[in-house]
Amino acid sequence: MSVSTRDRLERLTRPFAPEASAQRLIAAEDAAAPYAETVKAQLCEASPGDRMHKLILVETGQLDVEGAAGGWLIVAGHLIFVPADRAFRMRSAPGTTLLVAHLEPADAAWIHHGCWTTAATPLAREMLARAVRWSPAQVADGVTARMFFRTLSGLCAEWFANKRMLWLPVVQSEPMRRVVLYLRDHLGDASLEGAAAASGLSDRTLQRQCRAELGMSWRDLLREARMMRGLELLAGQRMPVSTVARQIGFGTSAAFTTAFARRFEMTPTEYVARRCLAAW
Repeated sequence: MSVSTRDRLERLTRPFAPEASAQRLIAAEDAAAPYAETVKAQLCEASPGDRMHKLILVETGQLDVEGAAGGWLIVAGHLIFVPADRAFRMRSAPGTTLLVAHLEPADAAWIHHGCWTTAATPLAREMLARAVRWSPAQVADGVTARMFFRTLSGLCAEWFANKRMLWLPVVQSEPMRRVVLYLRDHLGDASLEGAAAASGLSDRTLQRQCRAELGMSWRDLLREARMMRGLELLAGQRMPVSTVARQIGFGTSAAFTTAFARRFEMTPTEYVARRCLAAW
């Protein structure tokens, strides 16, 4: 099973209709209290909605999370928050390690509509690493552990105050389906003219339909897909920034660095340094 930007783009063209998986690794439906766990087994499961919130740190590998409105590709060093009762489907790449905290909805109100992702802070990493040391019974019976999980829940509003990132919207019409498949196959050299030819629409009609159906312009869609792929390459391979820039369609590493820093508030070099030093 592959988990990548290319696969995320392709899945945007398929209907989302999750059914509860017969076997779940991260359900926590019977837990009496919040708790956290380390998950190294490969995930491939779906739910119409779970009782608890999920705060997930991708330590290594990649995690694909799909919802009704679109999907996320979360790379190493990033967090995703999946609200309680939110339908989802998850897939992890081979070799992925996750720290998953199951949080009580009553402990803190969620600030966004639906899932959200962000870069993990050093504090978030440390708290999740500590959280997995307590068993569910210890959290249920221990005052200190229970207060710790309430604090963890409360900090999520601060950690996820950033703009939406690593997310691409689902498509509904046939022309937009063809646009996304074109983008999947031509990420490094995609253009408005090429997308219009693939969709059978004029440039102006394509721009209008992108905004109406996806809630973003063609330029924004292209940028998000390229930034997602750029993070994926930087996180998973020891590749020079200039090579990553060329692969995702930037003429120079300087142009890529500027776009990356504007989107993620750090340069590609800073991202690689933090990832390699495990300083998230």
